[in-house]
Amino acid sequence: ESFPTQRLLGEYIEEVGGRLNAWTSKEMTFYYSQVPANYAKRSVHLLSEQLKKSLFPEEKIPIEMKNIVQEIHRAHDNPQGLANRLSDGLVYGNHPLGKDTLGLEESVLALTRNDFIAFKERYYNPANYVFIVAGNITQEEALGLFDEYFPEEAKQKPNTRIAQELNPVAERKLIQKKDIEQIHMFLSATTGKASGEDAKHIEFFTRMISGGLSAPLFQEVRNRLGLCYEIWADETKWSDVGIFDIYIGTDPKRYREAISASLRAIENHKTDETLLEKVKNMKMGRLSLRYENTMNIINIAAQDIAFTGKPKGYDQIIEEIQKINIKNIENAVNKYLKPELFFTTMLVPRNFIEKN
Repeated sequence: ESFPTQRLLGEYIEEVGGRLNAWTSKEMTFYYSQVPANYAKRSVHLLSEQLKKSLFPEEKIPIEMKNIVQEIHRAHDNPQGLANRLSDGLVYGNHPLGKDTLGLEESVLALTRNDFIAFKERYYNPANYVFIVAGNITQEEALGLFDEYFPEEAKQKPNTRIAQELNPVAERKLIQKKDIEQIHMFLSATTGKASGEDAKHIEFFTRMISGGLSAPLFQEVRNRLGLCYEIWADETKWSDVGIFDIYIGTDPKRYREAISASLRAIENHKTDETLLEKVKNMKMGRLSLRYENTMNIINIAAQDIAFTGKPKGYDQIIEEIQKINIKNIENAVNKYLKPELFFTTMLVPRNFIEKN
């Protein structure tokens, strides 16, 4: 209401050197602004306007929905990204995590003002908010600002989502054709809940085999054997079921060899104590660098709050890193990353024929 145009909204922060943005994942929406400390009030004021007083102008919705459709098209034009979304759909099946955050073109174009108002009324209530502040401000000053701009009490209960089990998926392989020359492939396995210890151990193992140019996946599959032009591993934590991925971009004639070499790398390095120590040192170093930026501190805290209910301090994170041992890693890999537990998703050229 106080900023009826996008230009006015942006100016309010940008004219003092600040910035604002937001992002959405499968499990949370995150609004943020970064301002000089003496303009902290502007940041909280704008946040209150966004969360409580959004106008949703009728004439703006079709325009914005068309912009999102273009984003969907762009995502589909990226073979690696498309293969990743296809992989999520294969692994998660009918679980909500299998749905693309961007949605479908037809569903996006069908959204109306009433849809947004209903969504806001359901989720945008004080019982669902978590406010995170980092920077040159005292706790009392921050609380004072939020009491001023968010004085209302929670009239609704928080929207607590009931955990949903992953139904067994019969099909463990998906091949989709597209006008491309190379194969874009994901080897994917489900992992534990984000709040569990196993999720942390899989995260460390992921960095052990895919922490850069010197890591085993790159060195053994790409450099030594020449089986692919790009390879990496990643893991994503979610409340119900996490996921571990290996991406391989390769020639259609060599994809089987690339798969075998990648699975061998997992088996060969799950007990590599030297690699684990390198990863622990790397993570502690990167954490110290990340903590020099207030936005990084907020992002780390947001993830912890979303998945474990409370943030962790710097010293607590360091202590957790130091406690991890190679037996933790081996047990987690044996539990979640056996060859028979992997799903295979392949985005292939039109003329691709799979041979037995």
